[in-house]
Amino acid sequence: MSETKKNEGIGRLVVVLGLITLVCALLLGVVNQVTAPQIEQNNINTRNAAMAELIAGAEFEDMNVTEPATKEEPTGISGVYKATIDGQDAGYCVEVQPSGFGGVMTLIVGVNADGTIAGAKVTAHGETPGLGAKAQADPEWIKQFAGKAADGSLAVAKDGGDVVAITGATITSRAVTRGVNRAATYVASLG
Repeated sequence: MSETKKNEGIGRLVVVLGLITLVCALLLGVVNQVTAPQIEQNNINTRNAAMAELIAGAEFEDMNVTEPATKEEPTGISGVYKATIDGQDAGYCVEVQPSGFGGVMTLIVGVNADGTIAGAKVTAHGETPGLGAKAQADPEWIKQFAGKAADGSLAVAKDGGDVVAITGATITSRAVTRGVNRAATYVASLG
């Protein structure tokens, strides 16, 4: 085979692969445009259901607060919602995003008006199935935060606190605890 024919074959191959890549990229873009609004609505519905579970019977007002994670504060806040029941302050729900073993987690933390944790709920994570994923899948584990003081001092038992870590998932347990502390500290700063 001559060098010219070989180069023509490689050129055709590059053009065909380029066209296939372009078509696939366009299709992925279209799929993203079609599904993005539904994914966003599902996330909102999940957040609202978690808040309704944590502070039952409350109406929530979006405080339009976001504080991205920084090097100094690695747990970001993606939303703060004031809870009222019959016109009376009932507390706040804070959507926080601590880093766990499998990446950034999203959890909703309820803080009662009396300065206690109403509870926490993991709404999204990339944790290891059967281990860190228990933070979301095991409702008994996450219940241990409810009723604790919302003063930002919670810690897992290995760090001198009283939060029992998930067996084999201490990093995830610490991440959830950091998220609860971050939410409690933010609510305390509201006065």
